[in-house]
Amino acid sequence: MLDAMRAKADLLAVVRAALCEKAAPDAKAFSDPAGVCTLAKNNCVEALVCLTLRDGLSALPPENAAALQKAFQLAVLREAAQQTFLTSLRERLQAAGIDFLLLKGTHVKALYPAPEMRFMVDMDVLVREPDVANAQAQLEALGLQLHLDNGKDIIYMQKPFLTVELHRTLFQPDDPRYPFFLDVWARAVPVTGHEYKMSDTELYVYTLAHLAEHYTAAGSCFRPVMDLYLLEKKAAVDFAAAEARFSEMGLADFAGNVRALCRVLFDGAAETDTLRLMGNFILLGPPVRHAGEASAAAKTSHGRLRRLWHAAFPPLRHMRLRYPVLQKAPFLLPVFWAVRLVQYAFTKDRALARKREALLHADKKSADILAGIFKASGL
Repeated sequence: MLDAMRAKADLLAVVRAALCEKAAPDAKAFSDPAGVCTLAKNNCVEALVCLTLRDGLSALPPENAAALQKAFQLAVLREAAQQTFLTSLRERLQAAGIDFLLLKGTHVKALYPAPEMRFMVDMDVLVREPDVANAQAQLEALGLQLHLDNGKDIIYMQKPFLTVELHRTLFQPDDPRYPFFLDVWARAVPVTGHEYKMSDTELYVYTLAHLAEHYTAAGSCFRPVMDLYLLEKKAAVDFAAAEARFSEMGLADFAGNVRALCRVLFDGAAETDTLRLMGNFILLGPPVRHAGEASAAAKTSHGRLRRLWHAAFPPLRHMRLRYPVLQKAPFLLPVFWAVRLVQYAFTKDRALARKREALLHADKKSADILAGIFKASGL
């Protein structure tokens, strides 16, 4: 654990230098260069670390320096591909008369010293519900292929760098944050033609709410924390309005803790026990195995057997997303339950195999640990 804490401190020194545009730390002083690089990879900030250290990369072991340089080169290629694609997508959506709103990293990356520093796995675009089918046609005309439709997002891909999440809504209907973003279009700011954007205040509110979603799912959290810090420092956020929105959503305590955590991580403010707990959770990851399933268990009072039952036999609204034929033939639901169970039992897909293992082995102790972290964090 001591090595992990040292790697965390060294990584934060680099990130702090990048975001605050100050001199980079001396890489020779890293107690565990490999640990820093691993932590940077886990948090998707390898390109940021590479750019910040620059000439100091030679102080790292050759294999670590090479890994960072490769990640940076890929980031440059990804950024170029994404920007070229976004230009084409904007043109097609405008020509088709489709109102659209680009989300998250597309706008936030402009706050970073270099766009490559803000890793963007996918491009998120929201359209109005009546325009979804037409927007899908535009994506397909640009050469992307449908990968998944989870009800909220329709995911399109084109290897190696292009992934687009076409959003129907900002949150799933069963998410507690869902009703607070139904007026997203009423709050949107026109850009040009059919393009809209969030105001700085709304972008801050949405980023914090999205962070809360990831946080309680034991997902990736460091990038949105960096985004929130830069939004506070460089954007025109009305914090009185933002705090009023957080109070409505029940996120006031979490939002306050995250804002304080940003000052600890990036401004060197004094650290409390709660903020240390949150920082470790965000940067080092959950302190339990099978964190995804454990986090789901932490958010419900259902026992393990009941969770396993629901995992084995999901309701129709979930099943028809994976098996579209059920939309026209819902009476086949029992058949596809059986199909799904066979697929899970004999799958060679690593992601599904991990999920299967997590469902079977996540324990109450792990769920209780995460529930304690969520409560301490203000969630």
